[in-house]
Amino acid sequence: MQKTNIKSVTARNEQAKAKLTKEQFLTLAKMCQSTSTQQLLNKKQPSQQKPVLASQLNITPRNNTPKSCRTAQEMKYFLYQKNLVKDSINKPQNHSQLLPKTKNSLHRNFSQLEKSSNSQQNNGQSTAPNTVKKKYNLLSTDSANKLDYRFSSVQFAQQIVQQLKKKFEPQQPQQKKENLHVSLDDFVTQINRPQSIISPFKQTKSLSPSTRVNNVPSKKSLYYVSSLVESFRHILPQNQEQQLFRDHAVQTFNCVSFCVKLQEATQLILEQKRMDIPMKSHYKFKKTVVFDLDETLIHCNENQNLKADVYLPITFPSGDTAQAGINIRPYAKWILQELSQLCEVIVFTASHQCYASQVIKFLDPNSNLLSGQLFRDRCVLSQDGVHIKDLRVLNRDPKDIVLVDNAAYSFGVHLENGIPIIPFYDNKEDKELKMLYDFLVDQVLPAPDCRIVLQSVFRLREYYNYGEPKQAIEKLY
Repeated sequence: MQKTNIKSVTARNEQAKAKLTKEQFLTLAKMCQSTSTQQLLNKKQPSQQKPVLASQLNITPRNNTPKSCRTAQEMKYFLYQKNLVKDSINKPQNHSQLLPKTKNSLHRNFSQLEKSSNSQQNNGQSTAPNTVKKKYNLLSTDSANKLDYRFSSVQFAQQIVQQLKKKFEPQQPQQKKENLHVSLDDFVTQINRPQSIISPFKQTKSLSPSTRVNNVPSKKSLYYVSSLVESFRHILPQNQEQQLFRDHAVQTFNCVSFCVKLQEATQLILEQKRMDIPMKSHYKFKKTVVFDLDETLIHCNENQNLKADVYLPITFPSGDTAQAGINIRPYAKWILQELSQLCEVIVFTASHQCYASQVIKFLDPNSNLLSGQLFRDRCVLSQDGVHIKDLRVLNRDPKDIVLVDNAAYSFGVHLENGIPIIPFYDNKEDKELKMLYDFLVDQVLPAPDCRIVLQSVFRLREYYNYGEPKQAIEKLY
């Protein structure tokens, strides 16, 4: 009985509620018809917007199954781009980290010297930060506001002498190998190698620049210059060979500035250094090609644990001996054999005779390829202590002699007689000597004056007219 009473009461309440709602609705409708109420509502309520049809809105019905907004391929790309954004936020964008890091050589790479000189200047000018000069950027293309940051001749020489003193200081007894009283470092011009072993890479095949020599065939690349231009064509080097050319361009740029300001040796010094080598008459070309030794024809490993092509016993003046690991540059013996049949070939090195003579003996075991051998005692020492290979000590006509060296400061006052070459360490795919031979036979040896050909091709002296290497390469070639 109680259940039926509760249901009946609930039904009556709902009916009363429905009637009350209807009466309220009619009352409100009458109130809206009056003018006074309509004006009051217009003042308080904002202007109504036009109703938007449901068809105009991209509303997905709730009863529809949602579809994926991306395909499988799009999701992969989306996630890949998302990861790249995270990496770019977490990792600083430093393009210099992309370049292969190499250990600077004492005589061949002066980037470390430049860094040390800049740090000294910054320490000295800490009180005036606005006057500190920034190191030039090879990758920058804005040359309008660039300053000349090259080394002065005095600063350049002082840095080299300072490094030489550190290198040639006697080692501590616990650091000496095999309990030797002398070190091989004291008798080799440069024996440092890059920190990471240079992996084999392919020779760059690039077109010659537009300012090539007229008699160069259009289908052949120009020795050294074509690869140099190709290395600066991109913002970042594409391979380790291009990085090697870029580093060598920086070294050559600083060396040219040093050579231009170099004071010539006196006649008395030249007479003391002069070496009389009779010129043979059976040569086809009355020319003399002078080769540097270290990093040009061979490379001597400082670390004896590194693999080498040959190990040569070196006997020092004190009587001690050491095994020197030597890497022979590809085509080194071949180019000596071929050129010795066409012209006079001489090796001129800044290394000591006790070391260099053993290496030369390996390259020329029968002593029938080289017409002469010159060592450190024949180099002219500049006022700042730099060993210069003055070609006048050979008593040859300047128009008939050239010097192949990977360090441009060795050219001294004979920039027009210099042929640059990138340094060699252990790259078995290196073909620079093969390209050099073609360049010598086709253009240099047949020329009446070798200096005219070399200056028109390399234009080394004109480097001095520019503030940075990149600008010089772009303008000269």
